Amino acid sequence: MFDIRIICDPADEPDITRALTSAFDCDPIERRPARDGYRIRLYTKAFHPYPDTPRSNSSSSA
Repeated sequence: MFDIRIICDPADEPDITRALTSAFDCDPIERRPARDGYRIRLYTKAFHPYPDTPRSNSSSSA
């Protein structure tokens, strides 16, 4: 698990949210105003996705 904080333009929020949720298993994304009053801050906790089930490397030769 790791924390993510992104400061972005409000117009970029939908694309960033889609990218985060497709790349990671995330907690709900919190949205807060940035200190400059224009941009926003996005906060979430992300979890590394589980790797695919390993394939068996065994091969039988007769």
